[in-house]
Amino acid sequence: MLVLTRKPGEQIVIGNAIRITVVSVGHGRVKIGVEAPPNVSIDRQEVHERKQLEPVGPPADAAEVRPVVVDMTKAPVLHNRIADRLPVGSGADPRKPR
Repeated sequence: MLVLTRKPGEQIVIGNAIRITVVSVGHGRVKIGVEAPPNVSIDRQEVHERKQLEPVGPPADAAEVRPVVVDMTKAPVLHNRIADRLPVGSGADPRKPR
């Protein structure tokens, strides 16, 4: 296992197509962002293990399943679900660091 030290805002690059960014660090947690091509599956470990236990095969309503198309030419947008709920027009932008 390769162990790297990064600060918030710094990145790790895997191959030429995958970037891992340290978004924030605090209170025993690290928030990371992952940029990868749409054909790369990204899951938390427990979700990945649950998927491994599911039966393989097309879903019953496979005719209605449509692929998700992501425009990789635009920069990714990180969302802060708490800041997004704050009232607009309260002066300074609550999403900017102090």
